[in-house]
Amino acid sequence: MREGGSRSSPGPGPGTSGDLPQPPELALHDTGSGPSLLLLHAFPLDASQWDHQVAALSGDFRCLRPDMWGCGESPELPEPLNATLDGYAAAVLRRLDAAGVGEFVAVGASMGGYAALALLRLAPERVSALVLASARAATDTPEQANNRRKMAKIALRDGVETVVPMVKRLLSPSARDEPQIVDPVVGRIRRCRAAGIAACQAAMACRPDSTPLLGLVDVPALVIQGEQDAILSLDEARDEAAVLPRGELAVIPGVGHLANLEDPPAFTATLRGFLDRIG
Repeated sequence: MREGGSRSSPGPGPGTSGDLPQPPELALHDTGSGPSLLLLHAFPLDASQWDHQVAALSGDFRCLRPDMWGCGESPELPEPLNATLDGYAAAVLRRLDAAGVGEFVAVGASMGGYAALALLRLAPERVSALVLASARAATDTPEQANNRRKMAKIALRDGVETVVPMVKRLLSPSARDEPQIVDPVVGRIRRCRAAGIAACQAAMACRPDSTPLLGLVDVPALVIQGEQDAILSLDEARDEAAVLPRGELAVIPGVGHLANLEDPPAFTATLRGFLDRIG
């Protein structure tokens, strides 16, 4: 059994693979003891998105939270517009290897769900269960991908404040006027740098369609959906849960895209219930 507590480190530094340099190592926040729970954050946030869940679950689980490049405590990519989710997933696996983590439950919110699916493509034997929270399996349309690339370039030019207004779309209508909900989300957005915003957008723009992968996921899976999500529809979430061979759907009432930040107790209870059922 590992000693408890919280650790965060940017890793051992860049390495090399053949003639190609590895990207900078990600920061990995590591708290608690027990089975490994990998918590992958949404865009445009950082690993602090999971603070409520870590406080509630780290007594029973080892909660591991990587920051995407340029977000939170992770260093920036030299060329953020070349970021990919598969590259991010590979970097996450390297950090888990260095931390002595084998199997893990992958929990991904929005962009973090895309990263969880990338982990399933790269190392399916490592993923013991899957939780997708407001995460679309399908790829972007060409128009959506083009808009992401434009937003990435705008962020590099004009800074992080260009994405702060999207907080309204991330939250339910009732939460948009609640400072105790809005202000922490804005604060988390501002923990990203312009290069981090650009890397996230570039990586999401080029992600592959993971819909065919869902039917091959032979581990327990949970789809968590906010009832008032303005980005991913409830019908899409139902379809994802139905395609997953061992999938189930949980709808959290009255919340939007960032369910774990709008109603932390409800989200945590939903996640813990799933973890208890799968043992």
